Amino acid sequence: MTTFDDTGIFQLVDETGGDHEPARRTRVVVVLVVAAALVVAGVTWLVLARAADRASAQQMTVTLLDRAAQPTDELGAAVVDETGIDPATSRFAVRTTAGQHYAALRWAGDLCLVVVPDGDAARVVCVAPSTRATVTLSGADGSRVRLGTDDAPAPGTDEGWRAAGSNVWVLDAPPAE
Repeated sequence: MTTFDDTGIFQLVDETGGDHEPARRTRVVVVLVVAAALVVAGVTWLVLARAADRASAQQMTVTLLDRAAQPTDELGAAVVDETGIDPATSRFAVRTTAGQHYAALRWAGDLCLVVVPDGDAARVVCVAPSTRATVTLSGADGSRVRLGTDDAPAPGTDEGWRAAGSNVWVLDAPPAE
C-alpha cells in the first residue's frame, strides 16, 4: 500500500496563494482608476464640445428660424430620419417647382436647407454654423434656393435672384429654349 505525505501541500498553497493576491488587487485597482479616468475625460470632452457648438450657433442668427413653429413647419418622420435634422427647428421657407423647402438646424448646430420634392426623396445640404453662413440647393430644372443667416450677403438681383422671405432667395429656372 502506498501512502502520501500531505503535510507540505497546505504550506505550499498558503505560501504561493498569498504572494499573488496583493499584485492582483493592485492590478484591479489600477484598471478601475484608468477606466474611471477615461470616462471622466470622455464626459468632459462631450460637455466642452457641446458648449462650443452652442456658442457657434448662438453667434449665428436666422430670423426665419427664430419665429414660432406652425403646423406647416412640421416635417414627416421619414424626412427627419433621412436628413438628420432637429425636427423642432424646421421652418417652411418657400415652395418652388423643385418642391417644398425648409430651413432647419442639425443637432450640432449646422444650418440646413431641406427640399421635399413631390413624389421623391428629400435632400438636404448643411453648412457649419457661422455668422455669414449660406446654403444653396439646386433643382433638376436649374432653379435654386438659397438660405442665409441674417448677416449673410444677399445674392445679386442682377443675376436673377429674388427675395422669397426672411433669409430665403430664389433663382427661377432658366427659360426653356
